[in-house]
Amino acid sequence: MKTRLIITMALLMGISTVNAQTLGDFKPGKAGPKSLERPKFDNKNVYIADFAVHYQVYSEKSASKKGGSGIYGKVMGGAKASLAVGLDISQETLQKITDEAYAKFIADLKANGFNVMQGDEAKNTNFYKGYKYSTNLGMTPSNTMEGAVTVHPQNVGFFYNEKGSSTNTTKLSKELNDAAVARIDLYVEFVKTKESNKSGIGANVVAKTNLVLSDNNTIAHFIVGRNKIGGSPLGEYQGVLKKDLDIDGVIKEEKITNYVASDYDNWGTSTAFGTVYSAKNKATSKAAIVPADADKYEKGVELAINTFLSHHVSEFKNKFFK
Repeated sequence: MKTRLIITMALLMGISTVNAQTLGDFKPGKAGPKSLERPKFDNKNVYIADFAVHYQVYSEKSASKKGGSGIYGKVMGGAKASLAVGLDISQETLQKITDEAYAKFIADLKANGFNVMQGDEAKNTNFYKGYKYSTNLGMTPSNTMEGAVTVHPQNVGFFYNEKGSSTNTTKLSKELNDAAVARIDLYVEFVKTKESNKSGIGANVVAKTNLVLSDNNTIAHFIVGRNKIGGSPLGEYQGVLKKDLDIDGVIKEEKITNYVASDYDNWGTSTAFGTVYSAKNKATSKAAIVPADADKYEKGVELAINTFLSHHVSEFKNKFFK
């Protein structure tokens, strides 16, 4: 009996560990014109123009309530509430996730019969004239998501432009003999912070923690060829999310608030010159750190990214290739 009990407990612990990182409802979608989904192609070369993961690690928001005079001379002071929320996760973990997600993406492409071109195969194209090339792009603040860092896989070659790279890669595809040009942008979000109305008089900021692969800007974008007239692509596939993909069991889902009640003088002070009303302006700042287990974060985020990319690689193949 004792042996059986120990085995049962071990099984339950194993199940708990396996299910520690699970996903919510996966609702993939497609964007872009359907007219560009009809062609079938033979060339299964794929050139990856970009593969970037944007990790939200910080969020800051302020809310203000203006002061002023009320009726009969009563006054209310101004109120300002600020809330900053950070995620406790290391750069090494973010880099490891990105490297492994890219490796899985390459494996999925090859498993679907695609040939993945090397980054420097586009070095002589006019499209990349004036661009720089690097196999070790460093982490940088995201220019599309506030409070996020952008991470590229290491030891992988990408062209970049300090003024910002073009996302219209039809010309590049044409120069690469109609190879499919892929651009992958993935956004991992852990908190939504916003100004909130609250009963009473004052300023209120609310942050809700929830780790997700965001439906905002996350995309697996493939462009094939370029029409001679008009310059539109011969084929285009835009794989997106219809809703955030929840990554469960990694961080605690909670609400963090900072509320500042306005100072309000309703009674006033009697003086020889009449009743005088006064109220102070008030402001407070609050900071919170959300802890995250590095191993759970890594497994959960990788699961979400791999689920998203595997689906859209398969869909892209089925839509455009015989």
